Order: sequence, then structure tokens, then C-alpha cells
Amino acid sequence: MPALSFLKSTLVDPQSPACLWRHPVQAARVVAAAAGNVYLPALEMLTGIARRECSVCGWRGYRFRTFLSADEVIRDCICPVCGSFDRHRLLVLGLRGELAVLKGAVPQVLVGFSLSGAMRFLLEHEGLARCFRSDVELNDRRFAPDFLTDLRRAALRDKSVDWIFCSHVLEHVPELEPCVDELERVLKPGGVAWIQVPLEPQLACSRSIPVDQHRAHAHAWQFGPDFGELLGRSGWRVTEVCACDQIDAAHRRSFGIAAEERYWLCRKRG
Repeated sequence: MPALSFLKSTLVDPQSPACLWRHPVQAARVVAAAAGNVYLPALEMLTGIARRECSVCGWRGYRFRTFLSADEVIRDCICPVCGSFDRHRLLVLGLRGELAVLKGAVPQVLVGFSLSGAMRFLLEHEGLARCFRSDVELNDRRFAPDFLTDLRRAALRDKSVDWIFCSHVLEHVPELEPCVDELERVLKPGGVAWIQVPLEPQLACSRSIPVDQHRAHAHAWQFGPDFGELLGRSGWRVTEVCACDQIDAAHRRSFGIAAEERYWLCRKRG
């Protein structure tokens, strides 16, 4: 988003959680973080210190950039070259591990739901077949969909897709069950769905919530540790992959991956 548009929608909009006169503390946090993103490249050029490395594109620098929105400020988060978050940097390590096991048997039909620019970069640089991008609308140019479809009724044939990427999508859809059923339906036997959602470990169980249209990232769900159970289907096997179990602390620090970051691997039975 251009700086002027971001400023207007974040600091000037009275409905924004970072409105200057209604929420000055959050507004100050956003402004300070934005300033930090501006001076970091100069700091890296002057010092040459590289404490972070992107597992997606190979960028090295002092610190990842801060993610900014009206209601969220996340430090040391985004790669300045490929735009990956820590969830993407974790996923690429899993993808490379899966490809190593396949030993050249690369999946041919890939579909990504609301696929981000970072995920697109990731897939295109891993030697995979083209990933067809889908979204429910054309409003957000970041996702540049190849076709439009509603995940609750996916316009894809049964058993037609080798790999599915569904990263930070399901938390936005109130009708979770039909979406999971559709993901399982369109996968080929032996196919894999890579699923990521934001997790709130302190919750006793996942719960649906009212969608707040004024928030930058309006969610319809808060997912707890039972999320893997919500994915359970007789047609596939679900494996939860957590960063703290897969990557040592030194590499997590270098790649900027939070210990609690994770994804779910849903492998369809043959």
C-alpha cells in the first residue's frame, strides 16, 4: 500500500484502531515502527551486520522489517526482498524436506487459496510446477488470482490437485467445516494440503467470533490447540508440524521464526 494511503487509512480514519486523536498510543507505535523500517536499510549498509537470514530468498541483514497495520505491529517479521513472514520461512523448510523425500517426483497440479506474494515467490523458486492462485474476489491485487472461487464450494474437480496451499485463510471464513471438506475432496490420493492459521495457545478450544469489519485482518475464528482436531477427516492423515520441534534455537533465531509457529500437513490416503 502506498505510504500516503496507509497514512490516511491508519492514522486519520476515525474508525481505525490507530486513529491519531482516538487511539494516540497505538498511533505512536505505528509511526515509530514505520520510522524504524525506513532507517534499517541505512543501518545495514553502514554496519554490514547480518543477524538474520531469509530461508525463502536468501536475503541477509540486521533485522527483518516490522509488519504494520492499524491494529498490529510485529517487529522483526517481514523479509525486505521477498516479503515472507516467519510462517512462510518455516513452510519453505518443510517444502524442501518433502521435495527431498520425493526425489524428483514433483507434484504437477498445485492450487493456492489467497496465495500471498511471498508464497508465490517461494513456490516459483523451488522448481515446482506453476501454482494456480485462487481467491473469492479481485479486490486485493496482492493475490493476483488466476480464477475466482468460493472455498466453501470450490470450483475444482474431485481428486484433481496434488498439493494445496491454504495459509491464513480459514480463520476468515465463518463456515469452517465446508471449507475443510472441500480441501479434502479436491486432493488426489497421496496429495497434500499445507494449512496454516494463527494459533492462540491460551484458548481452551477454538471458537467462532463476530467479524469486525473495521479491523485490518477481520477474523471469523480464534483457533486454539484443538485446531488439528477440527481438520480431522477419514480421508486424510493430519500432522501438526511445530517450529520448536523441527528447527534448533540458533536457526530459528537466524531465520526469525517464532518457536510456536506451525503448520498442519494433511496427506490424503491412497
